[in-house]
Amino acid sequence: MKNYFRSSLIGLIMLTILLLGVMATAQKGGPIIPETCVENYPDKAGKCDLNQCKSRCAKNRKNGQGSCIDTGKGHMQCRCAYPCRRP
Repeated sequence: MKNYFRSSLIGLIMLTILLLGVMATAQKGGPIIPETCVENYPDKAGKCDLNQCKSRCAKNRKNGQGSCIDTGKGHMQCRCAYPCRRP
């Protein structure tokens, strides 16, 4: 009987700690699930300088990766991809 009570008490304590941890995580907004967000920086002339694109992206977004993409008909556009958290 003594061992059964001790095992039940230990199980109850472990369950309580687990539930408190889950509640604390939920109150903080849950775990951060990184996603990739994209921001475009259009140029009126339709040109894209890769070095300027990379520096602008790094300046505006933490860990942003700038690249030049073809939007069609010979027009280039700076696209910044960065990690973000969506609700």
